[in-house]
Amino acid sequence: AGVSEKLGVTCATSYEKETKQAVIESSDTKILLVDSSKFGKIKISHFADLTDFDIVITDSGISKECEEVIKNIGIKLYIA
Repeated sequence: AGVSEKLGVTCATSYEKETKQAVIESSDTKILLVDSSKFGKIKISHFADLTDFDIVITDSGISKECEEVIKNIGIKLYIA
């Protein structure tokens, strides 16, 4: 998986894309659980914009820049 401010949330295969989009569409609260190494990475299949999520949960390795981007978009950020 990959998370990019401009290109959104991506994954490596189209079958993952369809499954992930279905889960997002059927959810009341959209939560992105992603480890910090995925920020700034881009994979081949775009499945969501970062703004599609209500909450992002990641680890303490997230950069301050990425942290600010998420907060400025208005997404709740939890660092576990």
